[in-house]
Amino acid sequence: MKRLIHILIISGLVLTGACQSKQQKTVTPEEKTAGEIFAEAYQKGDWSTVVAIGDTLIGENDTMNLAIGYAEGLMATGNPDKALKVLSKKLESNPQDYYLYQTKGNVYVSMEQYDSALICYDKVIEMKPTYARAFINEGAIYELKGNKEKAIEYYLAATDLFLRNKYYAEAREFASRVLSLDTNNADAKEMLEQIP
Repeated sequence: MKRLIHILIISGLVLTGACQSKQQKTVTPEEKTAGEIFAEAYQKGDWSTVVAIGDTLIGENDTMNLAIGYAEGLMATGNPDKALKVLSKKLESNPQDYYLYQTKGNVYVSMEQYDSALICYDKVIEMKPTYARAFINEGAIYELKGNKEKAIEYYLAATDLFLRNKYYAEAREFASRVLSLDTNNADAKEMLEQIP
């Protein structure tokens, strides 16, 4: 179960990165900048390259705004403590970036520090209450901790956001997840009926 919850949270992180791809321009490898190589490695999930380039590019001053990808690479290569340091430093200069908190929460999950992760996800929800992934991650943690009521609360909140934004597959997935926790949940059943 714990592995499933980790996969759910981390897969959201990888899918988010994959959805941020830009149209590729054709250049030869020797013409690519370190930033372009970093971006390609990130898209491919080549975390050792992300970390190696991140160590060079980020240093003391993240002028290219690569901290999130670098932290994800550090987490994936088994260095979550350094990832937390990178994210905390970036948050000092950019405390309103909800995705820094989201990523920090994901790092805490990878370390099985669920209460710290919840604090980060709460901050995300406070800053961007329309960001369903934070609700899903909180629901997953509460499910892992055996608190079905709280898990259902957060999964329903995510389902509602998905419905309002016409992401019907996601709405169906999390309404069904609620029903797997409580087969008689009227809210989840009602939400499923709203899906075309």
